Amino acid sequence: MLGRGATATLSGMNPPSSSWDSFNPAASVSAEQLSLLADALAWPLLLMQPDGALVHANLAARRLLRQGSALRLSPAQRVRPAAAVRHSAFEAALQTAARSGQRQLLRWPAPGGRFSATLTALPPGAAEGAASMPLLLLAVAPAEGRINEVRAFAAMHGLSAAETRVLHCLARGLSSSAAAATLGVTPATVRSQIAAVRRKAGQATVGALLQALAALPPLGDDDTGKENDGDPDAE
Repeated sequence: MLGRGATATLSGMNPPSSSWDSFNPAASVSAEQLSLLADALAWPLLLMQPDGALVHANLAARRLLRQGSALRLSPAQRVRPAAAVRHSAFEAALQTAARSGQRQLLRWPAPGGRFSATLTALPPGAAEGAASMPLLLLAVAPAEGRINEVRAFAAMHGLSAAETRVLHCLARGLSSSAAAATLGVTPATVRSQIAAVRRKAGQATVGALLQALAALPPLGDDDTGKENDGDPDAE
């Protein structure tokens, strides 16, 4: 993990764009500040060495590793897919990204959906005092449902707990009948709740409703100091 009090420069992370010509970033920010910023993001972010050795993981990534359904941390503190059959392909992607600098896309079936992530080699000079060994950033797409965004949307529009659960089902791509089966209610109840959600949000269709939800940025947990793995649908 990044040591407390360490610093990281931003100069090596600037894209080669004319928009940066007149930009003069601060010389450094503390590793603690960067860690807090990463913990506020919904995307699990893992900083690794080419052999998969974990350097740092944000809050969402630590939760992902503890769940162990897609990625796990080996006794040697190396990140590995939960399914052993994917180890070779994962290790090859790490080596390719480190050697060529080309971004790697990783996708495979996982419980509850699909695991999807991008693997990127950090540019030289992205971290002050970085070792000669390149560092890789694995950014994992959040699980389907965007529960934090659903909660924020529900708070903005005054949705009830039941309406929020229905909206979460829609955000996961479930039909009204599938949502009814998941929630243990009748399809008529779900249709009534969807109509109430659309009315409160001022959206004429379910498609427009989901577009309004998708317009929210990815949100991390309100309290990044807690690592609660409780049921996201719990009231």
